[in-house]
Amino acid sequence: MIAGTGWLLVAMLFQPREQELRRAIEARPTDAAARSRYAIFLQQQGRVSEAVGHFRSALDLAPRSTEYGYNLALALLSDGQAGDALSVLDQQPSRAADALVLRGAVLNALARPAEAATALRQSVAADPNNADTLYDLVLTLLKVDASAEAAKLLDTGRRRFPRVSKIHAASGMVAYLLGRNADAVRAYETAVQLEPGGADLFVSLGDVYDATGDLARAEQAYRRSLKLDATSAPAHVKLGKNLAKLERPVEAGREFAEALRFDPATADAHFQLGKLATARGDHAAAVEHHAAAVKASPTLKEAWYQLGISYKRTGDEARSADALEQFLKLP
Repeated sequence: MIAGTGWLLVAMLFQPREQELRRAIEARPTDAAARSRYAIFLQQQGRVSEAVGHFRSALDLAPRSTEYGYNLALALLSDGQAGDALSVLDQQPSRAADALVLRGAVLNALARPAEAATALRQSVAADPNNADTLYDLVLTLLKVDASAEAAKLLDTGRRRFPRVSKIHAASGMVAYLLGRNADAVRAYETAVQLEPGGADLFVSLGDVYDATGDLARAEQAYRRSLKLDATSAPAHVKLGKNLAKLERPVEAGREFAEALRFDPATADAHFQLGKLATARGDHAAAVEHHAAAVKASPTLKEAWYQLGISYKRTGDEARSADALEQFLKLP
């Protein structure tokens, strides 16, 4: 097939459908349902900004419709307009579980997690059999330092949703935060058994193995994650750090280089390569990598310190002093 032909065929397939929807609006300009159908079509095509206007028109035509209010708020959130989405939800109050979930998502987007937790608690109470909502509530509770409440919810959640991997993953996350590393390992092991294709789950499993000092299993978990998603720069960095702890610096360096291949602005990869360069006495290379690290992340305090030391070892006293001064300025 000629390059680009596939997209052209897709556009041709959807064009009659769009024309039909537009004609319905032209024939009945005050028909809220017609505008809503067109807005849903636009949203499905990824044209969210256009969809917002038509969802708004539908709500203007039927201002008491909670369905149109919900759809407009959801589209606004998807379009990065969380403040406007909250205004719509305030004007269209609803105790329905899905509306409360949306309210929680909007409040989280606005960095108001305490209020988001309230909405999500109400949603879980309204629909206790929704594992996704329970998961969202747990993540939100962690933002407000309510890990004890999150742990209690997850005790119930594991019994209610024994086959849902994200619930076990959340249990692992909470256990890890509470310092219960053995519990965290068991939870993440269950999660990856239930979802063997979850690359992020294997990264988390690697993290808890690392926390318990089981570096061999941590390596296996990170490698399994990269087998599922070889383009993950963070996973390459984690594997590289693991290999460095196992005193395999050459392999570690390859992983940090792979991270930079997929994301050249990965500050931690530059920083780790700088540390490896320092360890082998290549201070010029250390300067290069630490300088790249602070360029990618100017608040990476330890990289400023190492940059200052590396400059000093290359004889560049002035730049060393500047880097160490920046180090002292950072909290």
